[in-house]
Amino acid sequence: MNALINTKSYESNTFLTAIQAATPEQVDALWSILKYKEIGIFRKIKSMSAVLQLNFNDIVNTLPQDENGRMIDHKTRHMIHDVLIHVS
Repeated sequence: MNALINTKSYESNTFLTAIQAATPEQVDALWSILKYKEIGIFRKIKSMSAVLQLNFNDIVNTLPQDENGRMIDHKTRHMIHDVLIHVS
């Protein structure tokens, strides 16, 4: 299934495109990582990058960040959640 991201809400990027193109098994793994509460968003993105065979360093800067360059947890999780809903 190849769902489209709402381009008004989200900037098209490699990470979101990879989620859209993920196999059902990868989607299940991404859901598991996203819902796992024992690790923070940085480690979640790193794990998701491995599942999707993406270079973590290439995608980390494309995700929502605060003025200090730290990844914004809630906004990033929400963005990933929305894309996963579309492809599930």
